[in-house]
Amino acid sequence: MIFPLAFLLLNVVPTATSAENGEEWSPPGRKDGGAEEYGPFFEDEPVSDTQWTSQSRRSKYPVLSVGEGTFCFVEGSHCKASLLISGEVAAGLRVPASNKGPDIPYAHWGVRGGLTVRPIMFNRRAWHPWGVGVVGCWTRGTGSVTIESTGDAQEQASTDRTDAWRVALLNQLWLSRKPHALHLDFAIGVVRSQVLTSGTSFSGSHAEIGFGWGGWGAVYGGADFLDRDTRVVFGFRAHGVAAAPVVVAALLGLALGGAL
Repeated sequence: MIFPLAFLLLNVVPTATSAENGEEWSPPGRKDGGAEEYGPFFEDEPVSDTQWTSQSRRSKYPVLSVGEGTFCFVEGSHCKASLLISGEVAAGLRVPASNKGPDIPYAHWGVRGGLTVRPIMFNRRAWHPWGVGVVGCWTRGTGSVTIESTGDAQEQASTDRTDAWRVALLNQLWLSRKPHALHLDFAIGVVRSQVLTSGTSFSGSHAEIGFGWGGWGAVYGGADFLDRDTRVVFGFRAHGVAAAPVVVAALLGLALGGAL
């Protein structure tokens, strides 16, 4: 008996006549397009969990930026111009000409810097996915090994390390407007490095494709095409703030081991 009575009390809305104007009485919140009936107290319907979590909580301006995103020290999806500075490590394969010895594993570490801009965003556009820039990179890699046959004998030579300088034109495509959005990077340029065991530096071409997360990190694949000396690597790079401790530790280890 208690439950049916409670149900009637909560769901049956009484009607009455106003003593003043003769209008039919209605529950609060249902006049003049107000709140819909909700429960026994006729309250506004609460915001759903999905609506609350979908609301943006990002800051108004990009992190570590000046001029409301005009220049950023860490790349962001709403930056008009950004400074690039990062450390990287990579590993892959060194593929010399067939008469210069076998293919051997290759790895390097290095630093990278540059500048990117969003030309269309400077033309009073709030956001645009395309960016362009110039980057430079220095790496120190593992040495090379060559084996040459001279009659019945074979001559083997090797080096301890391989240094390389690269300069490239960078094209970016941002995939969303989130503060630290994903983006695709395409770079093509030139490289200058020591070729095999000759000790002579030559210039060649360089190409790279990367997949980055804002300005904090990226994975990439790249290749250097030099005279009878091709190198293909896959690597990871991180912003200088995050990569600095790793780079310092690597340099300290190399110095203690006599590799510098």
